[in-house]
Amino acid sequence: MCKEKVVLVTGATGFVGRHLCPALLKAGYAVRGTHVQPMLPPGLPPGVEWTRIGTIGPDTDWSSALRIDTTHIVHLAALAHRVLPEQRVPDERYDEINHLGTAQLARAVAQCRSVRRLLFMSSIGAVRTLSSDPVDERTQCLPETPYGRSKLAGERAIEAILGSATADWCIFRPPLLYGPGNPGNMQRLLQLLDLPLPLPLASIRNRRTFLYVANLVDAIGVGLEHAAASRRTFCLGDPEDMGTSDLLKRLAAAGNRRLCLFPFPVMGLRAFARVGGWLARCAGLRISLDGGAIEKLCGSLPVDSGLFRRECGWKPPFTVEEGLRTLFSAPRAPIPSVS
Repeated sequence: MCKEKVVLVTGATGFVGRHLCPALLKAGYAVRGTHVQPMLPPGLPPGVEWTRIGTIGPDTDWSSALRIDTTHIVHLAALAHRVLPEQRVPDERYDEINHLGTAQLARAVAQCRSVRRLLFMSSIGAVRTLSSDPVDERTQCLPETPYGRSKLAGERAIEAILGSATADWCIFRPPLLYGPGNPGNMQRLLQLLDLPLPLPLASIRNRRTFLYVANLVDAIGVGLEHAAASRRTFCLGDPEDMGTSDLLKRLAAAGNRRLCLFPFPVMGLRAFARVGGWLARCAGLRISLDGGAIEKLCGSLPVDSGLFRRECGWKPPFTVEEGLRTLFSAPRAPIPSVS
């Protein structure tokens, strides 16, 4: 690679990486992506230089990826929060990958004088899982899950290790992401729309902030270069919050689906989930609406991204409706310009 700007994207084969790499290439970066598995998965964006690094953790050798031409890094690689019982891993695995693996990368970056900025993709889960008040950069960090605690520890490792290093850093805390190819919680909501039954969710009164993946990609482009992003942490989110019932209505409209909601006490939903979860465990079954899913449907987590907008002049390029429509149409999100 001989371009002036070479960006290393860790975890580039994942959901965000598949949307980010084409945008960075379009913006003129040379892109080097990392992967863990021996074979590259299909459908990856063309034009990326791929390098395998093996397992991420406290002993990862980053030398094959972090070369002397690397000017920027976007650290996406992480162990995501596992919701389903059959996918759960020991708590220490989150710390090993998301904290100690990030610290190992930061130590390598501190020795690489060509790196201008490392952008670490943390999570709003490093602050709170639920909150009735808007979460921003001033909110006290009280992570409630092993995933959230590991992300917060990764943030603090970057701040400590790169505190006096030549390399700059920036940290993003996004909420729940959505967009084409997202295998997470948004897919569970889409599955609800497929049920040929009325849904007892009209009584839920909550507020949540989401983030369309193409808006995140645009923010990454700003965070990599803007002077005001230097050595700072930012919360991100779409322009407006939504409650669960509002989100379902917008999803139904975006996908031209029929939707019928009726009121049902929230306490009744929680009780139903507890009983259903117990029955499912006894029968060895899996249900979509267990206790954890109900709490996410009913709970609030508004996120205030005003600081990043004011300080770095960022404006999300896509509306909520534009983002939701991509869940039903294009296999890939629109690629925003990256400045």
